[in-house]
Order: sequence, then structure tokens, then C-alpha cells
Amino acid sequence: MRFFAYLRAMFEHYTKHKSSYLSMLAALALSGLFGCASTGSPGGGLYDETPPVLRNSNPAIGATGVKAKKITLHFDENIKLDNAMEKMTVSPPQSKMPTIQSNAKTVTIELMDDLLPDATYSIDLGDAVQDNNEGNPMESLSLLFSTGDHIDSLRISGYVLNAADLEPVTGAYVGIYSDTLPADSLLMKVPMQRAGRTDALGRFSILGIAPGSYRVYALIDGNSNYMYDLNTEDIAFLDSLVVPSTVGRIVYDTIWQDLDSTIIDTIKTRDALVYLPDNIILKSFNEGKVTRYLDDISRPDSLHINVRFAAKMPELPTFSVVDSLEPPIELIVEPNPTLDTLKYWIKDSVHIKMDTLNLQMSYIYTDTAGIDIIRTDTVRLTKPVVKPVNDKDKGNDKGKGKKGDKKKRTRPNKEEILNDSLAADSVPKVIITYMDFKLISKNPIDIGAKPVFEASAPLDSLDVSMIHLEQKADSLWKPMKFRLEQDSTNIRQYRMFADPHFSPGQSYRVTVDSAAMHNIYGHPVKKAEITFDEKKPEDYSHLLFNITGAEGPAYVELLNEKDMPVYKVKLKDGKAKFVNVNEGKYFVRLVEDRNDNGKFDVGNLEKNIQPENVYYFGAELQLRANWDNEQNWDIKQTQLHKQKPDSVKINKPKEKTEKKSKNAEYLAKLGKTPKQTNTGTTTSTGTRSRMQNVNRNQ
Repeated sequence: MRFFAYLRAMFEHYTKHKSSYLSMLAALALSGLFGCASTGSPGGGLYDETPPVLRNSNPAIGATGVKAKKITLHFDENIKLDNAMEKMTVSPPQSKMPTIQSNAKTVTIELMDDLLPDATYSIDLGDAVQDNNEGNPMESLSLLFSTGDHIDSLRISGYVLNAADLEPVTGAYVGIYSDTLPADSLLMKVPMQRAGRTDALGRFSILGIAPGSYRVYALIDGNSNYMYDLNTEDIAFLDSLVVPSTVGRIVYDTIWQDLDSTIIDTIKTRDALVYLPDNIILKSFNEGKVTRYLDDISRPDSLHINVRFAAKMPELPTFSVVDSLEPPIELIVEPNPTLDTLKYWIKDSVHIKMDTLNLQMSYIYTDTAGIDIIRTDTVRLTKPVVKPVNDKDKGNDKGKGKKGDKKKRTRPNKEEILNDSLAADSVPKVIITYMDFKLISKNPIDIGAKPVFEASAPLDSLDVSMIHLEQKADSLWKPMKFRLEQDSTNIRQYRMFADPHFSPGQSYRVTVDSAAMHNIYGHPVKKAEITFDEKKPEDYSHLLFNITGAEGPAYVELLNEKDMPVYKVKLKDGKAKFVNVNEGKYFVRLVEDRNDNGKFDVGNLEKNIQPENVYYFGAELQLRANWDNEQNWDIKQTQLHKQKPDSVKINKPKEKTEKKSKNAEYLAKLGKTPKQTNTGTTTSTGTRSRMQNVNRNQ
């Protein structure tokens, strides 16, 4: 508004001073127009990649004798906040959540707790402050001030990793306690004295530490009280005390001729103050203190009851009818291995026919004191109403009725048709409903594997004599002996064992007669002919690892791209040999199995037991069929936080931003090469810079 008022005044005097005002007016008009334009444009020059700069603060960084609880930060440009409440960490930790807000070039933070006397306060905002236009963040913005007459300026830093898979842990508090406090159950009784928080890569720094010796803990804090007091919380701790210190180092900055060059342009040196320790590794785990409760129970149709618990259960629940005049309900359970997700099949026709089931359910429940008790709930389960399909709906794939009617119509599935026939009061038409029995193993099956078959419902009877296995010899099928074994974890799955055995490269056929099996509802199996093959030796890759650095018993796993184990072998004499591995991309993990039980075990805080050690091979392996591969691996050669490959991490370094790619593209059109400075800023000087041996805490 001031600009336009000034412009109007200029026009009023224009006739008197025409020549002198003409050039000034044009310049102001142009500056006004361009001043209103947004920053950065693909065709108008480089994008802004510079983060905001902190001009000053009140109190000033390093101020002493501070009494006010309000802190203001002033920047060189308009800024915005990104998840500031989640990224901000205040030490000493606050019992009441501080407030933070931004306005133009200013950020205001107000502490709600009373200030402690003679205490150094640190406020770490991480990368929460960004410039308003391009979103360029300030990295590791923090400030220190003291309510006393001096500043405690030491710091420690490092990484928090998930103990089981070395995944960087985001948002964990890392805190310290002076060794002058009693060590017994500190984290469970006393809030952390000072704390920092991990970023997206698991990195943390604790600022404003006084000289001394400290115990260090990490905590996924479920209730923000800086103490370990919930079963769901993950923890980590160091076995030894930490003594923070500083050391002077010479830092080398290497300037390369351009981004892709191996020719050094300049090497610069400078002095830096490094805060130690700066490479602490904390391995986070959950002790297994779970809180058990019923998360959900439903009846999706006439035949099933689905139950889900919040945590692993030690035993199955029990069911009974509420009405004593009703017959007992007959249920067949299909559990998952941890007994927290259960699928029940209702067997008896009396309860299948009922639209509403009133049942009593008894199960293990964790009370407010953390003790498991038996709890009994009354549950009311109503099956959903299934609308019949009328003639107008036939052939309508989208489930719509009349024109303009977007209401989705529910079509009955096979199970609902079965329910209707079971629930009918009159004698139904003679319609035979068949069950399915199919191969669920991948075809061809792996060498040495047993084909797995699955029935569509639990079986009530099985006559193996009505099932036939044959092997193809030339063009003829030769009968083979076999046996079926029910899977121990899935009642509907059966594993087939051939006598003498299945052979590599051979073809097989299984014929199932309709009288071979019946499910619990009396339905016979649909007659089927199932064929499958077994792979050939040349379809596989073989892998040998020569491993050094492992202590005690250990096992090695090949992982897929989702970080899930696919193959596992025990380490013997420093060697891990994988035979008959399917071709594909794999990652490798080693677990030091100190109790030799074949699985990863967590730690225990009160007993001072660390979780078992886990290591990752630093590169992905591409295995090809009919290849032999041999790898040497020193599991301790690479720092632990650098071992897990980025391609299999969930939390990984951010990719280059789009605007930087556009800047490089823009400069290339001008015949210039962008330069990478030691802070990552792009310029057009035709050189690039790379820093070596620089500590991030300098």
C-alpha cells in the first residue's frame, strides 16, 4: 500500500518534473512488478536453495542469567515451521509441553515450566525451520542459554538403531543421567536429566552437558514423560559410562574440478573443535512386556467369527453360550502362530442359522498394574445382511442398479449361498456344494520341498486311498506311494511326502476323487487333477560366505527386498553355505546367537542384558541361476550405522531434490557445471567440493 500511495504522489507532481520522474517511475514500476513475483522459475534463473539464516535471538545464544521463559528467533527471510512440535527438544526435559509459533521472519517459543536455577537450557529444532517459498530447511538449528552465570557446552552424539534389523530409529529420546545418581532402575523411576531426539536417520545430539560421567539411554516414549514405564515402549542403553570431551582437529576440504572429476582443484585446511563421543551406537528393543487386550471381534458371515488381540497371546480364548437353554457352540479355530489373530469356523447348524450370537468369551487380559488376568466379556455378534440380486442387477459389473443409482449392491458369495441352504426351514433343492482342494506351493516346487495343498474349509474326513500320486516317465504316468501330513500351524493345509521322494526335473500329477474328503459341513471335494514339477539343479545359484569377526554361535540369513528372511543357515567354522538358492536380489544379515536357539533374542534393562548382535553385509547380491558365488565378509569392518544398505532401509537418506536437478539442467544449458560445496550449495563456478574427515558436531 505504501508503494502505491507513493506512486500516486509522484503522478501529482509529474507535470512539474516530467523529465526527472519519467525514468524513476519506470524503474519503480518494474521493481514493484518483479517484487510481487514468486521466487524461482524454470526459465527465470536458478531456484533458491539457500536455507534461512538466524540473524539474532532473545535471549542471545550463549546468554547467562536468563529469567524470561519466552524465546524469540529472528531470521533473514520469511519462514515456516514443519512439524515443529515433533522435532523440537528442550533440555532439561519439560513436564509441560512448550509452545512454538512463527510469524513472518520470527519464531517464538514459550516454556511452560518454571526455569531451574543455575541450569543450562538447550532448544533443538532440528530441521523444523524452513524458508517460506522453497521449503529449504535449516539443518540442526539449536541454541543454548543459562539461568546461571555459566554455560555447560559439552555434547555427545551418535545413532539409535533397531537391534533386530539395524533400521534407524526415528523420534526416540536419548537421555543422560549423572553417575552420581543411584544406578538402580534409573530410567523407570526418574525422568532424563538432559535429552535429545533422533532424526529421520537415527542421529541424535544431546547439548549443554556439564563435565562429568553419564549413563546413556534411548527411549521410544509412549507418554512423553521421559521415563520407561509402559510395556509398549522400546529402550536402549549403554553398558559403560560416557565422559564427554572436546578435541581440536584439522579438517580438510577438497575442491574437485567438477562434479564427476577425479582431479583435485584445491585442498583447504581449517581448525575445528570436535565434541566427543560422536559415534555412540544404541540398539533399541522391546523387552516383550506386552499389554494384552481384545482389539476386535466380528462375525463377517454365518460361518465365521474373527478375533484379533493387541499382542501375542499365551493361550487361546474360550467361548460359551449365554443362554443355558442353547446347545454348546461348536467352533474350530484357525490361529496364526502368535495366537493374536484367530479365525473360528462355526460347525453346528444351530448357531449358523442364528442371525445374532450372544457369547461369553474368556481370555488373558493385562490390567492397569501390568498383571495378566482372566477376563470374561459378553459379546453380541450379528451377521451382516446380504441383499439378494434381482434380475435388473444381472450383468451389472459395477454393482449399480437403475440409472443414476450409485448405491453398491452386495452379491452373495459361495459361503452365503451355503448359509442360506443350511438356515432354510423348508427342504432345500438338491444342490451339491463342493469344497476346493488346491496346490498352494509355487510351481515348479523347489528341490527337496514338499508340495502343500489347502482345503477351502476344515476337513471332517479324509480317505487317502481316493487320492493318487503319479510321476511322469516318458509319456506315461507311473503311480507313487505318498502320505499327507496336516500342517501344525494351519488346519486346512496338508504337506505331501512321496515314497521314495520327489526328484529334480520331474513332473507329477495328483488326482483327487470327490469321495476323498468332506469338510465339517458335509460337502465333498470337487474332483480335481493337479499337476506340478520339481526344479532342476541348474535352476539355482549357490552362495558361500567366508566370515570373520563373529563371536560364538551365529546364523546367517538371506533377505528379500522387504528385509524378510528367505533362507537361513548356521555359521560353521566361519563359513555360511547356501545351496539351491533361487535367482534374484538378496541382502544378508548375521545374528550372533549367544544362546544357540536359532532366533534373535532381545535384552533386559534390569538384568543389564543387551540384545543379541546383528550385522548386515553392506551390498545387495544379485544371484543368477547355475552360478556359484563366494564372498568374504568381515562383519566389524564397517561401522554399524553404515552397514544396512539404503535400498532395504525404511528410513534412508533423502534423494536429491527436484529443484537441484532443475538447477543443474539450467546451468548445463548455459554451458556451466554446478559446483557442490562442503555444505551442499550449488553454484556455477565449474568446480565441486567434497569434505573429508569432518565431524558433524564441529
